Amino acid sequence: MRRFAIAALAALLAGGAFAQSAAASPVGRWSISAARDDDQSHVQLRIDYSDSSNGNSWNLSWSSPVALSDVGLPADRLRGPVGPVMFRIQREPGSFDCTGSAGEGSGAGQFRYESSARFDDALAWRGLSRPTFQQSLELAIAGTTLAFVDQLRGSSQHPTTADIVRAVQHGVNPNYIAEMRAAGVTKVTAGQLVTLRDHGVTPRYIGDLAAAGYKNLGTDDLVALRDHGVSVAFVDRLKSHGYANLSVRDLIRLRDSGI
Repeated sequence: MRRFAIAALAALLAGGAFAQSAAASPVGRWSISAARDDDQSHVQLRIDYSDSSNGNSWNLSWSSPVALSDVGLPADRLRGPVGPVMFRIQREPGSFDCTGSAGEGSGAGQFRYESSARFDDALAWRGLSRPTFQQSLELAIAGTTLAFVDQLRGSSQHPTTADIVRAVQHGVNPNYIAEMRAAGVTKVTAGQLVTLRDHGVTPRYIGDLAAAGYKNLGTDDLVALRDHGVSVAFVDRLKSHGYANLSVRDLIRLRDSGI
């Protein structure tokens, strides 16, 4: 462990010199550790970034298991003896040029992020604004692709670049969009998709409600039913006691009353 700490410190100091040589490029920190489930093909990647320039202070911290093949650090280098490393994490919105130390299953260091002009131009061609540095960094961290952007644009009304960033921040992913669309959720905004995701409204929940006779519900009704704990089992229980064709408001009122 001490060996790694000494090597990591030396690499971080070297990374500082690297950062100074690229003065115009902000620098953040990365770290890699073994995946929690001991899956050798995945690692836990952490990205930390802080910027207080121009009086606009913001911080970004992200950690998630990712495929080792997507990191850009060779497996034998990560699992070999501790030593300095340089590698690139490539994403469509931009790339992370990383320096630091790695070995014996973990690593740490600094990165310099560069946005992709090609990706930014592609957004502009779609009528979206080019992302700011912060937006580009968040899109890259989330692994956002142009295919996802097109999917979101096809499932929501006139999303902006800021909407796309907010969607990925809240876990709106390709699977969720596709399944919601199959459940009939199409005429919504990106913000409404985020609201549905945040409140735990799933495609299955929407489908179950539709099967119980509550079809084509709006975002507000779906969120209200979910928040108040109105389940399909509760609806069926009311029907078995002769309470059918109740309004959404009546369902919520009865559920809140403890019936």
